[in-house]
Amino acid sequence: MSHAAYAQTAACTSFQHTVTVTISSANGAATVSQDPACVARGGKMSWTATEGDSWSADFTDDSHSPFASGKKHHGAKVAKTSGDKVKACSKSDSSYDAAAGGCVFKFKATHVKGGKSWILDPQVVVQPGT
Repeated sequence: MSHAAYAQTAACTSFQHTVTVTISSANGAATVSQDPACVARGGKMSWTATEGDSWSADFTDDSHSPFASGKKHHGAKVAKTSGDKVKACSKSDSSYDAAAGGCVFKFKATHVKGGKSWILDPQVVVQPGT
């Protein structure tokens, strides 16, 4: 059984060099600890889960991922962390959104717990270079 939830995304006003998002579910709904996750240029984005069975974060394809080619999927069992350094962002990139404050990448966050899965569609916003 899969449950989907969709959250509104606010603009990034500050960016962190290291961001770890926790994916979880409670009361029949999925949650992520940061949406959007605001990552500084040259920073690292990671995911984890503290309860349940497993988690994953999936980007549509390489051109819609903030990571180097081939790194569009991250996933693990609970209590394991997975992530990578984000690639550069420029205001001339097709993913750049001035209202969001940087290059925007949507991903599918899935949390599996007790044979059920919950899905969210949060975003990563990467700070543009100068």
